[in-house]
Amino acid sequence: MGGAALATTVAIIGAGIGGIYVAAELGLKGCRLRLADINDATLTAVRAHGGVDVETDDGTKLAPIEVVTTDLRSAVEGADVIIVATGGNAQATVARTLAPHLVDGQIILLIQGNTGGSLIVRRALDAAGSRAAVDVAEMDNYPLSCWRLGPTRIRPIVRKRWLQIAAFPGRRGDAVLARLGPLFPTAVMAETVIHTGFTNANAMLHVANCVANAAHIERGQAYKFYAEGVTPAVARLYEAINAERVALAAALGATVLNLADWFDRVYGVREANLVEACQRLTTNADGPYQATGTPKSLEHKYVTEDVPTGLIPMSALGVAAGVKTPAIDALVAIACLMTGKTFAAEGRTLERLGLASMDARGIRRVVEEGFAGP
Repeated sequence: MGGAALATTVAIIGAGIGGIYVAAELGLKGCRLRLADINDATLTAVRAHGGVDVETDDGTKLAPIEVVTTDLRSAVEGADVIIVATGGNAQATVARTLAPHLVDGQIILLIQGNTGGSLIVRRALDAAGSRAAVDVAEMDNYPLSCWRLGPTRIRPIVRKRWLQIAAFPGRRGDAVLARLGPLFPTAVMAETVIHTGFTNANAMLHVANCVANAAHIERGQAYKFYAEGVTPAVARLYEAINAERVALAAALGATVLNLADWFDRVYGVREANLVEACQRLTTNADGPYQATGTPKSLEHKYVTEDVPTGLIPMSALGVAAGVKTPAIDALVAIACLMTGKTFAAEGRTLERLGLASMDARGIRRVVEEGFAGP
């Protein structure tokens, strides 16, 4: 526990499972925590308990949370870092609500940014009239996989061995990592948000699995999401969308890992094929996916979030960069047909990302320098 972590006041926006995991991670590091959510029912138990219990090898420890509130202003006032853990569909709304309460020197960190989250947040802050000199950054994944045993108790399964943090604009990366690195010691700096946005595990894994296993989901039949849901055919679909993702990132100036390499880098798991890798990631004692449950319907964030904030922006960026994405496009089309949704309200189009009419070179310039240029 470094001194920098101990001196950091962190506001976590969103008290769902992601926000609770982050609170557990940072609370044990000694950060001074605030937790905010618009739904007070999600806060009641944590407020009464004073934090989150974390089962460790040395016994159960309390990750204390000093402020638990629905009042966003009281949560972020005096915070050094504001972590948005609400899911991608809510990020613009959170940014607009945050705008009048921000002050110079704060960092907004999206965990995770999905694809293009930092651009969405920066545009929302600007549109809301924020003039505070704040950094916007994103991390490509949550630091822990855990069992949630109750409203105020978790058991960590595995800590991610490798995370990426990117700032928007990219030129702010060194300054951002200097402050966030002590909080997330396995994180490295990524050059731009293209790196984090295209290392989007949710877009890589969730939608294809749900579409392929829709009959099980709609019948209410539980299955092991990865160990049973990833058959050879599903693995081939994974490989197709991932090849497009890697090629598109390269056209936009970013080298990102393919799925097999990502499993290896993050979890230390490499098998002969993706089917066997997903089985091991589920069945091992430290398998991060053993806690992944079956969605109860296609109205689940694995579809309703990961299509509009993951696959749709990838497809749109492919058009801008001149990279064909037939597998991603087909998956989006099928998800829309199966859900009866167009995702028009939530979809991260080039216009919403602030990248309309730009080619690959223009997009690279924006992610490196920001909307206003150097």
